[in-house]
Amino acid sequence: MQDKYDITDAELEIMQVLWEYEQCDLNTILDKLNRKSDKNKNTIKTLLRRLMLKGSVESKKMGLKDTVYVPKVKKEKFLASENEHFLEKLYNGKMGNLLLNFVENKKVTKEERQRLIDILESEEDI
Repeated sequence: MQDKYDITDAELEIMQVLWEYEQCDLNTILDKLNRKSDKNKNTIKTLLRRLMLKGSVESKKMGLKDTVYVPKVKKEKFLASENEHFLEKLYNGKMGNLLLNFVENKKVTKEERQRLIDILESEEDI
């Protein structure tokens, strides 16, 4: 696993569109992002260039003029890396500390707590 992906929050918005559609042209990215934010075309182009320089996105020519953008970073790997770094940074790498924090601060529903209990009890049998 890559140590840490260097993807900013603004770039992550683009990555989420690319992960959803697997490949997109600039107009599709603009359309999807403009529903959530007011980023202009030049800003999106700059962010795409940065993602390409980082090796997170590649561009492919389709025909004479059309270009599509494809994510080179898999969503699952990115999430696993970010989760690992989040846990390490805030909870000394201990998932139990994170779960306890959410339960103690009532950020987990009764159903979610029961599901966690069921999972933990089934793990003891393994």
